Amino acid sequence: MRTLTAALVLAALVASTGLAQRRRFPPPPEHNDPSQESAQEGARQLFEAIVHDDPERGLPFFMSREVFRQVKGVADPDRFYDRMLALFHRDVHALHEELGDDAERATFLRLELSRRRGWVVPRQESNRLPYWAQRHNWLYYQVGEEERRFEVRTMNSWDGQWFVTHLSEFRHR
Repeated sequence: MRTLTAALVLAALVASTGLAQRRRFPPPPEHNDPSQESAQEGARQLFEAIVHDDPERGLPFFMSREVFRQVKGVADPDRFYDRMLALFHRDVHALHEELGDDAERATFLRLELSRRRGWVVPRQESNRLPYWAQRHNWLYYQVGEEERRFEVRTMNSWDGQWFVTHLSEFRHR
């Protein structure tokens, strides 16, 4: 009886700390299996936003506020979202500046997804719902004969689509 009680207490402790969730990785829901095509089309839109120094052109590839509200388990998701969106705008402008005079001659080639893909479980990264996260990806483009690239730091999936959440490193304050 003592062993059974100890086992039940241990099981309750593991469940309450979330250790059980971190060790099990359920398959993604059908609606959350991202397509490679959505990543390529989104990257093309993002590249156009950078070339034209117009972050609005890249917003179809940026996670929407509605999806963010569903996924995030924080007290004020809109405040967090506004900060991410402001960083996205800043990063698009910075990447445009890096292109300089080459912006007019730059052409999109492809987005290469890294092997750093993982299933983000509830409560990890302050999330309420699970999703796929894809980190440290590279957008390749060409200027003249030269192939270049820049990092797309973090992409998350939702409803069969990939969305950018961070172009550069995100630091919590």
